Formats: sequence, C-alpha cells, structure tokens
Amino acid sequence: MNGKTLCVIGGGASGMAAATEAARYAKNHKLDIKIVIFEKLPKVGKKILATGNGRCNILNSEPAKDKFFGNRKVINSVLDKYTVESNVEFFMSLGLYLTHEADGRLYPLSLQASSVLDALRFELERLNVEIICDTPVTSISRKGNGFLLNDEIYADSVIIAGGGKSSSVHGSDGSAFNLLSSMGIRIKPTFPALTAVKLKNKDGSLKGVRAHGEIMIVENGKVVASDSGEIQYTEYGISGIPVMNISRHVAEHFQLHKKGKIIAAINTLPDFLPEEIFSYIVTRSKSNPELLCENLLSGLMPKKLGISKLRAAGIAPESTVGTLTKNHIAVLTEVINSQLFEISGTLGFDNSQVTAGGADTSFFNPSTLECEKINGLFACGEVLDVDAVCGGYNLTWAWSSGRCAGYNAIKNLSEKTDA
Repeated sequence: MNGKTLCVIGGGASGMAAATEAARYAKNHKLDIKIVIFEKLPKVGKKILATGNGRCNILNSEPAKDKFFGNRKVINSVLDKYTVESNVEFFMSLGLYLTHEADGRLYPLSLQASSVLDALRFELERLNVEIICDTPVTSISRKGNGFLLNDEIYADSVIIAGGGKSSSVHGSDGSAFNLLSSMGIRIKPTFPALTAVKLKNKDGSLKGVRAHGEIMIVENGKVVASDSGEIQYTEYGISGIPVMNISRHVAEHFQLHKKGKIIAAINTLPDFLPEEIFSYIVTRSKSNPELLCENLLSGLMPKKLGISKLRAAGIAPESTVGTLTKNHIAVLTEVINSQLFEISGTLGFDNSQVTAGGADTSFFNPSTLECEKINGLFACGEVLDVDAVCGGYNLTWAWSSGRCAGYNAIKNLSEKTDA
C-alpha cells in the first residue's frame, strides 16, 4: 500500500480534534497514512490555554442549537453526529474527566485549561501524528489529485482549521480565510463576536462596577438582541457575558455599514416592574426624607451605579430624598428600567473571543465538511461561518466539526487508497 499524507492546517482546538479522530481511524484500520499538523506558532493549542479564564469551558451539557449562528443545516448535521455525550466520551477516552458548573458549563476536573491541551497532545504523540510548529501555511493549490502547500509540501488531503481573526496573539490572524478564498471558496464578511461594547454617553465613574442587569440592542427602533446577567462597566463602555453575547449584532451593524444609530438599552433592575421601583422610591422618600439621594438606591444596586442613575435623571446626589417630586421619581424609574446609550462600536478582533462570518458553509457537504467542488479539501472550526454565544458552545463546535472533518477526511483518503 502506497503511503499517503493528510495535512491539518492549524493546531488549535478543531485542528487537534481533527487530527486525533483521523489518526485513531488510521490506527484502528491499520492504514499507511501519515497525518501532519502545521502550526504557525511555536506550540499548538495556545488559544485553548486562554479560554474560560484559564480553566477552559470545554463544553456545555445543554447544547441548544439556538445558541449557534450560521447555516442551520450544517450546524444540525454536525452536532447531531458529534453530540455533547460523544464529546464527553471522547475526552474521557483521553483520560480527561469533566465537572459541571452553573448553566450547564463543563470544565476539566482539574479546572486547568492546560489539562485539556495536555490530553490532546499526549494522544497525538501516542498516535504518531507529526506536529510541525513555527510553520505558517501561506499558500495552497491543486496538484494532481492532491494539494501543494507553500509551493513545496504535497498532501493527498487537507483540513483547514486555522481559525478566524479573533485574538491574533493566539494564532488566529485571518490567514486561513485567504487559503480557502484562493481555492474559490466564498468568504462571508467577518466581524468580532463575544467582545466588549463601546458607548458614546458612558459614565467613566462606573469603571470597575459589576451589577446584574438586562441589555437590549435596539437597531432602527427594533430590538434585535437581548440578554441578562452580570454587566461590567468599563472606561470604554460595558462588558460581561450578556454584553459579549449580544456584541455580534453590534459588530455586524458597523461591519456592514448599516444606517442609523444602534442603541443599548440597559435595565438595571430587570426583576422589578417599573411600578415596583416607583413605589420603592416613594416609600423611601416618605420614611426618611432627610436621607441624601446618593444613598437612595444603595439597597438595590452598587452605590456608584445608583449615583450614576440619579445624575442621568437630573437629580443631585447631595440633595435629600424628601425634595423629590413625582416627576423626579418617574424619570429616575425610567432611567433605572431602561437607560439608553448610543453605541460607538466594539473593541474589535484582538479583544474578541470568536469570529463571526467566514468560509461560506454552503460550499461544504453538511455531513462531511468536505468542499463540494474540491475533493479532499475539508474545513472545520472557527474558519467556517458558524459561531455561538458564551458557555462552551464555540468549543463544542470546534470539537464536533473537527472530529467530523477528521473522520471523513481519513475515511475518504482510505477509500481512495483501497481503490
């Protein structure tokens, strides 16, 4: 049997998953197929180490498909075959056990991202997968029935798993898009997702404040996205999980140069009805009229945030609550319930966790992730036009799509070899 080569471009989460799945298949079927990973950085898996604040939110036990954005046919096909249960078993087979936390989030039992990377590296070593680091792949072209990388490296089959544009320090610089584009695959407009949002009329005094709230993104008078949770106030605007979850809509607005303003409406007390907030303030003003307004809302929210709401409502923090009129209270209630901020943008790709947009998935077979028109060319992970909200869903896509591409690439290559 003549030896063949499968090259994986990119040593991140999806690339290592693809190589592992392919190498296991090759080993189990005693195939003479060499598997090589090309990574531009000095080491593989750098971005994995940064996920989940260094703990790696590896999966989510509740993989609701509505958490994903992109081609539903492709998303459903991949996630139906490579389920959460399948991925849990995959990692357990690597000796990596997981632990559950809030909202279905799964982490390595060690609570260290390095454990995830080590488990994958050790398996790749066991399977004799060759890892070539410090070697960016800058070009790809057809040569016979295979491919030529960097004008000199021949591969019978290729999996492009080079990531998107987010967090370029971890290896994702958009170069994988160039490779696919050079092969005639359409690249949809890309924009940062899971990032912080910049506000024009921000309050700089709130830097460092964290508080539960609900945020809605209003575009041309229509609510296009909303989420709730802990909002972090910063020197440039707002961050936190709910903000990151809706940030793709903000980035898309600016990337596609949509007309009109885009607004963030923040409800600081989403668990209270407006009339309950109004009644609370009225009661406080009557029970303790000499209380300084700066302390009026301290029982409901951080003091700095309360003072910011007072100022936004035109109320002097140093005044006493007994001087508040019903109009003052009505305006303050509205500010608490739905304060509007004009959005000026996001922090961009380098400060985002994932890239939205990318290689048009309609160019790929939903069942195999092989390019429909180029036999032997596969893609997986963030380079494809699929992304998701926070909570382990983007890594779910990385593992599932990587395993899907790896399995089908090696199977396809083995069938060619047998023929």
